[in-house]
Amino acid sequence: MPTAYHMVHYRKYTPHSGGSDTLEALCRKALGNKDTTGATLWQRVGDRFYDVPDVASRKILLNKVADLASAVFGEMCLVQNDGLQALLELTAANVTLSNITTAEIFKLQESAAPTNSQFVRGMAYWLCIGDHVFFVKTQSMTAEYLRQYVDWLLKTGASGLPSSVSVKLQATFDVSQIAGDIGEIQSLRVSGNAVSMALKTATRDDASSSISKKIQRTARRIADRIVEFQQALPVIEALLGKAKADSLVDSLGPNEYLAVDASVKVRGKRTVESRDQMQQLAGELADMTDGKVLVEGRDGKVSDDDAILRTKMPFDLPHEGSNFLDFENVADQLQLVYKRFIEDGKIK
Repeated sequence: MPTAYHMVHYRKYTPHSGGSDTLEALCRKALGNKDTTGATLWQRVGDRFYDVPDVASRKILLNKVADLASAVFGEMCLVQNDGLQALLELTAANVTLSNITTAEIFKLQESAAPTNSQFVRGMAYWLCIGDHVFFVKTQSMTAEYLRQYVDWLLKTGASGLPSSVSVKLQATFDVSQIAGDIGEIQSLRVSGNAVSMALKTATRDDASSSISKKIQRTARRIADRIVEFQQALPVIEALLGKAKADSLVDSLGPNEYLAVDASVKVRGKRTVESRDQMQQLAGELADMTDGKVLVEGRDGKVSDDDAILRTKMPFDLPHEGSNFLDFENVADQLQLVYKRFIEDGKIK
């Protein structure tokens, strides 16, 4: 059976003040909630759709979901009920492309989803054991979408979670990889598949300048990558000065762009507030990148390992090239990760 490696992400549920149920128990209560006909939410797939806020036509569906006795395991689909899918029509045609060029090409088509179907834009497979959550995400699915869905599920399903409470799923640093506790961290560095940062035209008023034209042309060339130009502008100008930053941007080729690789250092005596902020930062870093997060502490540093608590695992595919993972295999693999983390003392 073909396999593919995916990152297994870890989150810890933080119970609200006065709450005693684990997240696993809350999920069971929500899914066991009955409607007026006596059917539970386990049995009503149409009622497991969640409208994604601020994103028109996108929904998240908890499709397959199973009680494993020791855990709750499910498959989430990020779906879209409109939009078009680009297709290459493999029928050759001769077309005139300019006053001197006639070329043979394949035509491009766009197709809407067939009747009674929707495009799947992303997937998440998640396992909840106690207050521990393990998940694998693909395509456009995000950790925040998962958190939003769980928050909605618990409140919609009458789990007992107060409507005023927001579900928190906290990523953590791997204590076996860092020197001391989180309060001992002095610097953080993100590398690998981080969000790219470079210069953006929105920061310039003169759209006719050569700099603006160069940036616009470069931005179009890398449109398939996530770029946030405006975040890097003050950093580059602070390092090089405005004149040199402008000159550097003006020298870029059509396939080049600027990126910022920065580290943040915290010096001095630790405080309760800074410790809490580092904990929050762990979650933000985990959501931002699947690349490595390296840390330096008072007594040492991580040099080769990822400081965020997560790991890559192989998963079976239904067939070669599939966008989906085998449901039963994912359940087994996520439970195996949970067992390893327990045995290694990474979680309790």
